Amino acid sequence: MEQNPYQTPAAAVSDPVDAAAVPATIQRDIRNGWIAGVISGTMTLIFTLVAMSGVSVLNFSAWELVDVALIFGLAYGIYLRSRVCAVVMLLYFIYAKIALLENGASVSGMGMAVVFIYFYARAIVGTFRYRKMASKA
Repeated sequence: MEQNPYQTPAAAVSDPVDAAAVPATIQRDIRNGWIAGVISGTMTLIFTLVAMSGVSVLNFSAWELVDVALIFGLAYGIYLRSRVCAVVMLLYFIYAKIALLENGASVSGMGMAVVFIYFYARAIVGTFRYRKMASKA
């Protein structure tokens, strides 16, 4: 059959790496990263909704809904194996925790923040390793 010269170009949209070929450690790091993002976004959403109901919580307001949307968007990006989203999520999380400390948040919750930082850092490693595999495929 003859190729139509006026046909629009088509791009391969599927993932270039077979899911079975990806090592379990890479899959685990990426999965844990986006799950940590969903948990962080959910916790921020709960605190924001409580603050919007009239209770003063860490000076939160309705503007934190933008924060929630950003966190969920970055978590979805990590789910899609985006290196940029993984790096931005880690940097944004650290920035947000520093901002909370400056606004008078207690230091006692920072132990949990270290756990999230660990998962986000591992997600960065996982996404970079995954993309390295994808470029060789």
